[in-house]
Amino acid sequence: MKFAWKVTLATLCILLLSISVGSYLLISISFQSALEREIAMAQEELQMLRLSYEAVCDARGVTLENIGQRSRSLARTLEDTAYFRDHQLRVTAPSGEYVYSTLDSPSDQELLEQVDRRSSGYVLRKDRQTGRLLLHCAGPVVLPDGILYMETARDVSRLFTDRETHYQVYRWIVLLVVGASSAVMFALSYWLTAPIRSLTRAAGQLAQGDYSTRARVIGGDEIGELAGNFNHMADAIERNIQDLEDAARRQEDFTGSFVHELKTPLTSIIGYADMLRSRDLGEDMRFKAASYIFSEGKRLENLSLSLMSLLVVGHGEIDAKAVNMRKLCAEASRISQPAMKAKNLSLILRAEDGVIQGDAALLQTLLQNLLDNARKATDGGGQVVLAGRKTEEGYQVTVADQGRGIPAGELSKITEPFYMVDKSRSRAEGGAGLGLALCKQITELHRGQMRFESKEGRGTIVTVTLGGVADA
Repeated sequence: MKFAWKVTLATLCILLLSISVGSYLLISISFQSALEREIAMAQEELQMLRLSYEAVCDARGVTLENIGQRSRSLARTLEDTAYFRDHQLRVTAPSGEYVYSTLDSPSDQELLEQVDRRSSGYVLRKDRQTGRLLLHCAGPVVLPDGILYMETARDVSRLFTDRETHYQVYRWIVLLVVGASSAVMFALSYWLTAPIRSLTRAAGQLAQGDYSTRARVIGGDEIGELAGNFNHMADAIERNIQDLEDAARRQEDFTGSFVHELKTPLTSIIGYADMLRSRDLGEDMRFKAASYIFSEGKRLENLSLSLMSLLVVGHGEIDAKAVNMRKLCAEASRISQPAMKAKNLSLILRAEDGVIQGDAALLQTLLQNLLDNARKATDGGGQVVLAGRKTEEGYQVTVADQGRGIPAGELSKITEPFYMVDKSRSRAEGGAGLGLALCKQITELHRGQMRFESKEGRGTIVTVTLGGVADA
């Protein structure tokens, strides 16, 4: 799905949800308020009717005992009174017999069972015959020797009809809003994503090998910054491709030159060797031919040594001598102290005596790289421990820090050239991801092993076991 459609649909979903919830709550609250008003009015009306009915009964001396005899005269009095004539009500005796009734809806026995001398009740129900929604209220009519039950009914169908009308209007409004918003949001999203589409086209052309293509930078927002960064990346890729092409060309030139350098002495060696083999030469000529073969052979030897020096980074054969590891550790500690103090770190040295055969300069580089890594991994305020002890294999060096630690999944990769666990932090510290790779090469040159133990947030321990360089 296109990004413009995603933005449009996401915005519409949020808009639709907001309108739906807001409108539903507004209609529901309005309906509930109106219903509560109707209930209050119905109960107030019931209260007035009860009090009036009690007053009439008291004036005529009506009790539960004689109400059956006086029900007709009481009914005529109620019918002659305008207040009672304008209201629909029903009065029921405890036995369930109607004393007076102008209601056309049946009595609600469950509601009447809830009524006593001090409490009234109401229920909302639908009239089965007319389909009207009635608010049925009931309360006690207190007589000297007991109570009667008075019921009233109030038609509240209009409230529910109005609510359905409001819901229908709300649905039409939502449809109109969604339709209009869809068009506006899609147009806006399409316009906003134009730079992204331009960037996509540029990326596609770059992937097809057109390294000169660039994205158009529109505005100074995040997308504009992305386009600018893409152009910087494209510049870097173009430079790297050019560098690779130049390197390949230099490698071809080197190969051609190397083949030529091999061909010349080999031609001389083969020619003079064939001369010695196939001809009977004098002493001077044999000596001259042998001298040419010897000189050209030495030339090939020097060429091979030069090639080996190219294959070993910065070194040819290492110069192995006896190295006092305690002194070497002390020197590495002394050199690292200023950088440690700058980060408020304590460097603790615990090195025992021990001598191995090795290259002191390379071993010094090994220790300095390990201490530098420990310093970079610790934000400050902690300590770094450089420990050394003699072992049966040779000498073991341990560098422990209290830094950020290394994730378990990264431990197997950290000695790969140019690999960095936290690239942004390593580059900020001036690292290039070559230190541990170089340490690994130096360790292997000294017949050693390097082991890492680390826990995130608690620090790292690097253990290097050195066996020394084998005697020639």
